[in-house]
Amino acid sequence: MLAVQRAARLYPPTERCIVQPIPFILPLLLTALVLALIVPVLWRRRAAPGATPLAALMLAVVFWALMYALSLASPTMAGQIFWANLMYIGIGLVPASWLVFAFEHSRQDAWLTRRKAGLLALVPLGTVLVALTNRTHQLFRSATWLVDVGPFKVLDATLGPAFWLHTVYSYALLLAGTIVLLRTFIRMPPAHRRQAGALLVGVSAPWIGNALYLSGANPFPHLDITPFAFSISAVTLAWDLLRFQLFEIIPVARGTVLDNMDDGVIVLDAKNRIVDANPAAQLLIGTNGTDIVGQSAEQVLAQWPAAIEHFRHVSETHEELKLDTDSGTYFYDVRISPLYNRYRQLSSRIIVIRDITDRKHVAAELRRQNAELTELAHENAQLYAAVQQELAERKQTEAALYQAKEAAEVANRAKSRFLANMSHELRTPLSAILGYADLLELQTEQHGYADLMGDIAQIQLSGRHLLALVSDILDLTRIEADKLELHLETFAVADLVETLVTAVRPLAEKNHNCLTVDCPADIGTMRADPTRVRQVLLNVLGNAAKFTEHGAVTLRVYRDEPAASASQPLAIDHHPPMITFVVTDTGLGMTASQQQQLFKEFVQVDDAPTRKYGGSGLGLAISRRLCQLMGGDIRVISAPGHGSTFTVQLPLWVGAPARA
Repeated sequence: MLAVQRAARLYPPTERCIVQPIPFILPLLLTALVLALIVPVLWRRRAAPGATPLAALMLAVVFWALMYALSLASPTMAGQIFWANLMYIGIGLVPASWLVFAFEHSRQDAWLTRRKAGLLALVPLGTVLVALTNRTHQLFRSATWLVDVGPFKVLDATLGPAFWLHTVYSYALLLAGTIVLLRTFIRMPPAHRRQAGALLVGVSAPWIGNALYLSGANPFPHLDITPFAFSISAVTLAWDLLRFQLFEIIPVARGTVLDNMDDGVIVLDAKNRIVDANPAAQLLIGTNGTDIVGQSAEQVLAQWPAAIEHFRHVSETHEELKLDTDSGTYFYDVRISPLYNRYRQLSSRIIVIRDITDRKHVAAELRRQNAELTELAHENAQLYAAVQQELAERKQTEAALYQAKEAAEVANRAKSRFLANMSHELRTPLSAILGYADLLELQTEQHGYADLMGDIAQIQLSGRHLLALVSDILDLTRIEADKLELHLETFAVADLVETLVTAVRPLAEKNHNCLTVDCPADIGTMRADPTRVRQVLLNVLGNAAKFTEHGAVTLRVYRDEPAASASQPLAIDHHPPMITFVVTDTGLGMTASQQQQLFKEFVQVDDAPTRKYGGSGLGLAISRRLCQLMGGDIRVISAPGHGSTFTVQLPLWVGAPARA
């Protein structure tokens, strides 16, 4: 930047004078003075984004201009070199300040920490050190001399690699900052570009000055006009700061938040002129933002004179505004917030307008619905009272039913006790009657009274039938009263089956039936009440033999062991080992409705078979109760004309817990 066009004539180093009367010194001093006066103004506004680095840039240019003026005023080579080396302190700080200002001004300084900003000054400081120690290494200037330019002398030099490194670094920072500022200018709304026009001048001035210098079109061939160009940039940017309050009222790099707000936002300056209005406010006003910026609020909002008069001198408020227009009545929520300068003087007002017309309509609708709900609640209260009365009556009914249930249970228990007592009382005389009938039968055979044998046989048959009925009733009452006790024993299943076959075979042969038994000899033992097991099986086998004529009755017995899973051999079912007795006959069979009534007390599936074969309707009911009492059950499958199959399933060990 200090390099000038080289001249052919050299001056002896011994030629000296006190000060060179160069005409360029006065403009440099005036530039430094003007910038120095602006720096305090910027410092007072240092809270604004970009103000501090702009002040630093001005100080750097002031120092640059002063050192440049002292270097030109010095008549000796040593003096010019000394002041020129110090000048690089200002020259090095200008690009760094320029870049920091660009990022802060465009609100892109989130990454720009103090440490990173300090690192930007490392190269300029290194440049100053290399320039001051150039005699030892010749990296900054490899040769220096004075050239005659009219009546004064100017320093010329052959520049070294350190100078060019500094130059490339400085141009890189200047270019980066310029790009950031230009992008900010391009992205600004059109209404703001007029106010920020000085920003474009400030960005362009250094590059225009440098282009004039490098192209040889400089009107002052022996003067480096770069500090003047940076002075122009600093002054124009400061003008934006002071004239348009660019950093305080309207941030140049404002984000898209304001533009995307649904609420209208209007910014007024101290003279009630519109400084900014977001798209929502423009839509509300019914005009374009470019047309209204700079105009007075009274002129732009002339359609709302009452609102203008009401809020003319209001600096802070939050209230509701009602406006009647030709298209209807509208409601707005208006919030006015003041902005003060550092002297606590009102500098601007921000007006936020929210259209709450729909909300008002919704509120009115809610009030209407609330009234309807109140009326409905009153009706519901009456209905609730009626429901409560009905519930009270229902409770009374339930109490009466509960009392009736208790009475029924008491009656049932009384019935059970009566039946148990009567059964016990009946069994004693019946046993005596059967005993005497047997004695009569014996004596009749001995004395040869053959004509009395039929009557005695009928007495025995009726007595045994009545005794069986009394025993069934006694068992049923014991079961219902939970008084029936099981007498558990371990016995061989095959032996039990053999006794059953012996007892049933005569009845089967009487009806010309074929009795078949399928029971493995090694089926093993079971622990249960043998009397009750025999009672159940005799009942089922007896019914099969009784209701089958010229047919077949089959008894099949097998063990039902829990099976292990194929994927988990050690896992077994949660059921204990069971033994199953399957009785199949080819008799009459039953319908589905008859099967549903089969196991109920005192219910007979058909009156005709009962009249023909006899029966009380208690046998199967007691059998199921006994099976369930021992942990098993009894099931039936039947069809009319195809016989029946009864399945009795009991645990091998009654009373043993199920396996987990």
